Amino acid sequence: MKPANDVVEQLLPSKSEPQSTLDTKLDPANARLFAWSHVVDRSHICSVVVGSGPTGTALRFAHGDQSDTTKLREAGLALAALCQVIPGGVVAFFPSYALLDRMHRNWTAAGIIDRIAKRKPVFVESSASSGDVLELYSTRIKAVGSTGALLLSVVGGRLSEGINFSDELGRAVVMVGVPFPSLASPELAERLAYYEGMTGAQSTAVNGVIGSMGPRAKELYESLCMRAVNQSIGRAIRHRNDYAAIVFLDTRYAESRIACKLPTWITGSSVLDSIPTASAFGPALAQVASFFKQDFT
Repeated sequence: MKPANDVVEQLLPSKSEPQSTLDTKLDPANARLFAWSHVVDRSHICSVVVGSGPTGTALRFAHGDQSDTTKLREAGLALAALCQVIPGGVVAFFPSYALLDRMHRNWTAAGIIDRIAKRKPVFVESSASSGDVLELYSTRIKAVGSTGALLLSVVGGRLSEGINFSDELGRAVVMVGVPFPSLASPELAERLAYYEGMTGAQSTAVNGVIGSMGPRAKELYESLCMRAVNQSIGRAIRHRNDYAAIVFLDTRYAESRIACKLPTWITGSSVLDSIPTASAFGPALAQVASFFKQDFT
């Protein structure tokens, strides 16, 4: 799964080693990566990076932004508007259960959850259980006359892996924030330090300072994040006749280092061809609404 450059680098390391060791290894320069298009036609996929919300507030949910109630509310307003123009099921993925809970509480207090529920009932994954939530979500969408439902889930959680949100179960996937793994993990710190090949990488990772990581550690860190993203967004397109919108509610998805790690069936879209520009909310909403007015039969 893309991105795979770090996998090649770890299997065929290019860092300095004794010549006797290098003689027994394949040359990493000879490794070739191949990527094929998705089984669906590009006209069946709409992807958009939303850089600002309905009131113009920037949508960026780095760690320091996740306590900004204005930004949390803006994401809720954006999601509410999207639910008005997207048919069927909408699955929104968050970086962590903590941020999901924080946003859900913010949106409930602001009346946003009630606004969404008038069109799409809202179901929330918890860290304890997900089976009943998925069943309720599916039942609601398949009900006669249903206008769909909204499922709030977590990247790397129970609903982001191995579950197919095909057809009406997932007409849109919304990525809220960028799910970088926690730098507080000793295991991750060791892995980054080993990959970088320098002692400073370990202390940097533990201290949570991404900007001062070495280039190899940063590449691995971003790749781990984006593989999780790609696995999540792939839940919606499951067969040749399927169609869905992929909406990124974080301006960082329009930055070249992040966007280049998205799958080729996403990066071929008209929006991401203009990296690093992200759309304002109005044009983005219009694009999504226009997409679902097409005849996909």
